[in-house]
Amino acid sequence: MDTHTTVNQRLWDELAPLHAASDYYDVESFVQGAETLEDTEVREVGDVTGKRLAHLMCHFGMDSLSWARHGASVTGLDFSRQAVDIARTLATRTGVEAEFVCADVMAAADVLDGTFDVVFLSKGVMMWIETVSAWAQVCARLLKPGGVFYLLEFHPLAMVMSQTEDGLALQGSYFHSPDPEIVVSDGSYAVSEPGLAHQESREWTHSVGEIVTALVDAGIRIDFLHEFRAAENAFTTVSGTKVPTGTSLPAAFSVRGTRT
Repeated sequence: MDTHTTVNQRLWDELAPLHAASDYYDVESFVQGAETLEDTEVREVGDVTGKRLAHLMCHFGMDSLSWARHGASVTGLDFSRQAVDIARTLATRTGVEAEFVCADVMAAADVLDGTFDVVFLSKGVMMWIETVSAWAQVCARLLKPGGVFYLLEFHPLAMVMSQTEDGLALQGSYFHSPDPEIVVSDGSYAVSEPGLAHQESREWTHSVGEIVTALVDAGIRIDFLHEFRAAENAFTTVSGTKVPTGTSLPAAFSVRGTRT
């Protein structure tokens, strides 16, 4: 594991139990049966009954277990040992069967058994990927021929916008740089100032074009690319960026493809 990934792993090992205990995730409601998947995800991925689904970068597994509740045979993968341990405990508490594996996403095709009908990723994952072309190859290797790739993600344009007194302004480049942005923050989208021992993260921006082209080059035929306006009451990304309601800027996008 490279230095950037190690730095990020330390942060997420510390965040995982804090997130699991937070109001933002409301684990107790989930245990009682609450849905965590977006309607868009359920509709666009389609029926998963009886299908093998790999949820990459799954955090502590709430969405993974939600897909299992929808009938999929689920394997969740995350690089945080703390997150994976919580996911396994959550599976036991809910009585939902799913497998959870601790590994870096770039090693997923080497550590997971067999191939899958669906490879799923969602919300706040691409900023942790250094090289999109290599990531796309991993996703393609995990898919059966005819298998479905699906990503719902914050729009990279929203990720580089900031709110100023004069309105929205660019705070960085929309396009990828090989050098990560080094972010230092005591907290996350779910917890504020918890007193983290590890506050540094390494993050990247990837344009929609870069992501889609990498998937195509990896042998995934694009079925659709959808862009979504900001949600009501402002759309908040994991980095805190907000795109106010009523703007014509995209807040999120989804892409679905089929392994050729």
